[in-house]
Amino acid sequence: MQPFRWNIARREQLGKLIADIPHRNLNRDGFLPDLRRVAARVLAFADNADLVFIGRTPENLFDYLSGAFAGVDDAPALHLVQFSLRWAGDGGVRALAPDKLDGFFAYLTEAKLDAARIARAAAPLALVDFVAHGGTMQNFVELLELQAERQGADWNAVQRRLRIIGLRVRTHNSPNTWRWQQHQDWLHRIPDTVIKNVSAPGRLLYYIANTQDKVTHSFHPGLWDLDKDPASEASNAQRTALAFAVQLYDAGQSRDERNRLAAEIAALPEMKQAATRRLVSRLKRA
Repeated sequence: MQPFRWNIARREQLGKLIADIPHRNLNRDGFLPDLRRVAARVLAFADNADLVFIGRTPENLFDYLSGAFAGVDDAPALHLVQFSLRWAGDGGVRALAPDKLDGFFAYLTEAKLDAARIARAAAPLALVDFVAHGGTMQNFVELLELQAERQGADWNAVQRRLRIIGLRVRTHNSPNTWRWQQHQDWLHRIPDTVIKNVSAPGRLLYYIANTQDKVTHSFHPGLWDLDKDPASEASNAQRTALAFAVQLYDAGQSRDERNRLAAEIAALPEMKQAATRRLVSRLKRA
């Protein structure tokens, strides 16, 4: 099943869904400045990679950057992959029911993010998600590996093109700081994959991960083998989230916000990267 999500760049799809939803103050509690700083660091760390935002937590980043990149030549491609699987059970993802796996692999293929396509892609692919303990990221990567086996794709070519950007709650930096990638027993599967972390205030990450209304339903294995989304109408929570997504898209598309985003990126050490400099220049010109 291809999970349904409204294309907020095509307002005709929305009809009157959000007509009665009041606008929110994007700057309340520092939300938009926090989101902008996270987006800037994600783009800088991605270094010209296309971006895959995994699950529902980073959908605000997807909507904001979709607006910021609208009409920008050669901007990184943005993908939002619905995926909810923190714990796959004792047998891991390989123990999931075959029909569930077939459904999810068909979704990745339809989204043009299947293992075989990644293996031959010209650009690398950065996987972006809030990482607490690493379970969701592990399951997603292991599913890609299993799909590569089924497709006869070169897994080494896939993992060489992957980058992982973990969103982490900012803490005091010290030699004893807990770093999620140092406590994983599966990273041998991706020895050449670059892993970086973007720290952000807890007020932002805990909100978008745990509290915020979401545009889409959680896409867990119970839905992977269905032909269509069982929900027929948008809930009030979805309508609220959709209105906020539209606000973020429109904010990102504005000249002032593009200039602010460009300035945030330009202030980072990664500005020495040629691809990052090109992106900043294109944002300023758009």
